[in-house]
Amino acid sequence: MKKRNLLLMAALLITAAMFTACEDDEIFDPPTVLTSAGGEIVLAEGVEEYTVEGTVLSDAGVAEIKLLQVTDDGNFQIGNTLTNFENPNSVPYSFTITGITDVMVVKVEATDVEMQTSYSDEITLVYTPIPETHLTDAEEATWQRVGGAAGTGLEEFGLKWTSNVKSMNYAVIAKDEADKFVQLAADAWEEITTLEALEEAVEQADDMNDYREVNVTEAYSEYDDVLATKVGDEYFLILVKSATVDATEDPVIFTINIDYKTAETE
Repeated sequence: MKKRNLLLMAALLITAAMFTACEDDEIFDPPTVLTSAGGEIVLAEGVEEYTVEGTVLSDAGVAEIKLLQVTDDGNFQIGNTLTNFENPNSVPYSFTITGITDVMVVKVEATDVEMQTSYSDEITLVYTPIPETHLTDAEEATWQRVGGAAGTGLEEFGLKWTSNVKSMNYAVIAKDEADKFVQLAADAWEEITTLEALEEAVEQADDMNDYREVNVTEAYSEYDDVLATKVGDEYFLILVKSATVDATEDPVIFTINIDYKTAETE
């Protein structure tokens, strides 16, 4: 009987110890992930960067914070994992995303020291492209020089024609008021359709002082040369098509026939 009482007492002590241990194990809620903004965010025109900011609250203490991109193929981490926080119960965070050129969906992931993970609401970032300015349809124009007089029709393009190179038999189409004067590949005439593309092409091409490809000794000659000029805020895409020399007149009349395009205006 005495032995049975001892066994019963031991069982009661073990049970009491188990309950005491369970009471000592505190149960923490998962982290709470707050963001300064959520839902759909439409970026300003041409802006490719956005900073996701907020705070993670955790009674257990935050262990790490990540930024994830949400895709149909799964979630992928963007940037570095944030760890080692001064106050792990309330952690401010900031992630800067660059190179946004379409729609991007992101969310913040936070894990506490109890290995419990929570997520913020999804944030949809919408890139807004800068509106493109189309070039006009091709317009015809002529550059003409009568005898030794200065050429006409070039001023609009920031160019001048005041001489021919006799030893080479070519017209000298020189830069005048143009800020930049370049020659582009022949396919640029068809491929460049917007002001933005023309600006980029002019920026990347080498500046030149003059263009010397038009023969001034042949009665008629054809060309397929593409030029471009920047005159202040205006850009011109120029196609040199043909040239004529009318030696029946005195003085001789030299004519260069071109097409050109510039930015459309409203």
